[in-house]
Amino acid sequence: MNYFDSIYSRLFGGKSNPPGINVDGLIRRSENFLGRFERWKTSERCQDFLSEIWESYFWRRRGIDKNPALVLFELSNSNGFAINYSPEFDQHSFHFLLDHFADQVKKLGYRLVTSRSSLRDKGDYVEKKEMHYLKPKRDFSEPIDQKFGNVQIEYIEKNNEPSRIKLIASSYPDRKYKEAMSFESLAEHVLTLSSK
Repeated sequence: MNYFDSIYSRLFGGKSNPPGINVDGLIRRSENFLGRFERWKTSERCQDFLSEIWESYFWRRRGIDKNPALVLFELSNSNGFAINYSPEFDQHSFHFLLDHFADQVKKLGYRLVTSRSSLRDKGDYVEKKEMHYLKPKRDFSEPIDQKFGNVQIEYIEKNNEPSRIKLIASSYPDRKYKEAMSFESLAEHVLTLSSK
């Protein structure tokens, strides 16, 4: 028990963790993380993992469930998918998907607006969330090319265990913008390595 925990415990009794954890900050990657991520991107495991997810996405769109199980989000101006973590996944590969998806979206003419992390006490568990938010590089001519819309990618852990990764593209229905491109082509781009 560290000094702060000791004081907190003496002041408030048995529980040493203060309630209501609420921490926000920017994502900062260590050199170690970046090195492992670069090696993962060129590994057979990465190729296999992305292929499994792409196949699952492809068939799920056609009403057939495959593993890994995906949840699809299909609204008029917001489309995406979420993958729930399963013990057969490699934890590192699952976490690396967050940065891989962002890198792939940037290749489509997007800029990274923010990369944030948060830690929240949810009562019976602590949730850690990492999020990348990307927008198309600005085109000043109208109608504006919004590509696939704004893209948000989230990675969520519960009590230090991977839980879910989600990618959502939200487009503008405004006449100032061109119609958004097909979400399926964005999904194919982020889930395959042929677009390197």
